[in-house]
Amino acid sequence: MAACTPTPGETTAEMPSPQTILARSRRPLHFLTPPAVATTLLLAALAALLVFGLIGVSVAKEFEAYHGYVWVPRLLVVVSAILIATVLGHLLRRRLFRN
Repeated sequence: MAACTPTPGETTAEMPSPQTILARSRRPLHFLTPPAVATTLLLAALAALLVFGLIGVSVAKEFEAYHGYVWVPRLLVVVSAILIATVLGHLLRRRLFRN
């Protein structure tokens, strides 16, 4: 909040707005843009799905009654791992080949 208080001899009308300060900064906050936040939430949800699938595989292997259903959590693990790899690959390609 120090940037929002006027310095001695400066009026509040002469103070730069927070948008102006962010626009003039050398490194804008790219990690707070809506696509970055959405991608982070997507990766977190896919990671949670992967962990849920791994727990499901261990439970299905533990109880003999569920041995026939072990394919469901395995499918969750495979699909979530493929999607995580795809999203991370896209992010890396975008970061490495950005102009």
